[in-house]
Amino acid sequence: MRRLEILQWAGLLGGAMLWGLGHVVGYGVTEARCSAGGVAGGIDFDLWEGLITGIAWALALAAALASLAVIAGTQGASYESGPPVGRLRFFAIAALAANTIFMAALLLYALGTIFNVACRQA
Repeated sequence: MRRLEILQWAGLLGGAMLWGLGHVVGYGVTEARCSAGGVAGGIDFDLWEGLITGIAWALALAAALASLAVIAGTQGASYESGPPVGRLRFFAIAALAANTIFMAALLLYALGTIFNVACRQA
């Protein structure tokens, strides 16, 4: 049961934290690329954004798989069952839905940042 609880929390919080972290680190890469030192230093913006977002997406997939493991581990119960099994199943179902949305958002973020021009005058 303890393993399922840890997987449940990893699945519930993983995708959201990775989505936020990907945005923060991606913003830092953009600032580094668009500064005078970044332009002269030759920071490859598309490569770094692709790596950051790709790693975040893969880890969000791992969080979704953790949610699936909890759903499989509580297969005989309903999300309306008593605690702790019902609570585990309920949060795992919610986490699977949320991680799917966060993975789609990370994919759209990657496409938007890679195919857009990062540094230009407003």
